[in-house]
Amino acid sequence: MDVNEAIDVNTTEVKSKAAKVRRRANTKADTSGKRSLNIRIDDDTYERLAVHAMRKKTTISALVMDFARTHLREFSIHRNATKDA
Repeated sequence: MDVNEAIDVNTTEVKSKAAKVRRRANTKADTSGKRSLNIRIDDDTYERLAVHAMRKKTTISALVMDFARTHLREFSIHRNATKDA
């Protein structure tokens, strides 16, 4: 196309179909066996957790995990290793 040729603005171009967007497979599989949990606590409780975690040289998450392991044992889930077919 030469520079001097006029361009017809009113022409309709044939548009090709848009490519389908594929979801990328999770490349970072969670192999740690841990789950994320979002909880809402008041400011005072958060500060107390932060102070305890700092004094024990750990994180708040580790502190909560330790609490759950040691104090939340009233109920348990039993899983059978064998599957009934």
